Amino acid sequence: MKLEKYRKLNYTEQLLHINHPFVQYKTINFKGIDSSYIELDIVTPNTNIKGVIIDFPEFKVKNKDYLTLTKYSMLDYAIVSLHIRGQAGNSENNIPCSHFPFLDNSSEFSYYNLVFQDALDTLQIIELLFPNKDIYATGVGQGAAISLVCASYYNSIKELFISDCSLCDIKNTYIKNKKNPIFRKIYNFEIDFPDKIDYLYKTLDSIDILNISISISQKVHYGLSYLSPKTPHCAQLKLIESLKNIDIQHYKFLDYKKIFQHQFDDYILETLSNK
Repeated sequence: MKLEKYRKLNYTEQLLHINHPFVQYKTINFKGIDSSYIELDIVTPNTNIKGVIIDFPEFKVKNKDYLTLTKYSMLDYAIVSLHIRGQAGNSENNIPCSHFPFLDNSSEFSYYNLVFQDALDTLQIIELLFPNKDIYATGVGQGAAISLVCASYYNSIKELFISDCSLCDIKNTYIKNKKNPIFRKIYNFEIDFPDKIDYLYKTLDSIDILNISISISQKVHYGLSYLSPKTPHCAQLKLIESLKNIDIQHYKFLDYKKIFQHQFDDYILETLSNK
């Protein structure tokens, strides 16, 4: 991963005129490292802020709406939601990716390297907007992976609440599950460009979360689903074993989506309410 912390960055704020007695809504826009326009949603309570929660969406899943984000504000936390470039939100992606989202057949500039850089830029903006406030990162799947990357760079992230982390042990996961629909495009790449198999594996290795997870010292609250997880358990267990400070919530009869939308979300609220 070739990422830059605290790069030179400008951003604009726009206050949204949504009537609410307790919170203020705004959007923030900045240019990504490739000049793509990146957007954030921010919900700020009209009280003394305890800390900031940043939510990173799952792959191709729309950001939580303002009403959903507002429930965290009842605990006096500001909420930030990053629109992931080129996916379901409002952020654009100016860099082509022939075999989206994992690799491009003519460029070594990984799409996920750009996503991770957008996330680091978001943390930089959060620190400017909310100086000296503790930050809590949340996400499922792709969002969990982004949360871990940010935690490896920013000590201002105090805890993480994540589930079904993707991009961990990804090369081995691909090799064992080549015909899984999620890998369809890179399987086509392997068929179309058999001479580039080393490039394919090198690119997958370069975005593997296991490269950075061992350096993470923050507390990680991990929701582990036993019902139809997207990321195989063997890969998730490698990640779990690499983390130094982890609290696992086991969900044997719920899939990962329901966990993060309901039970694990309630766990987050309960944990933060006790701080």
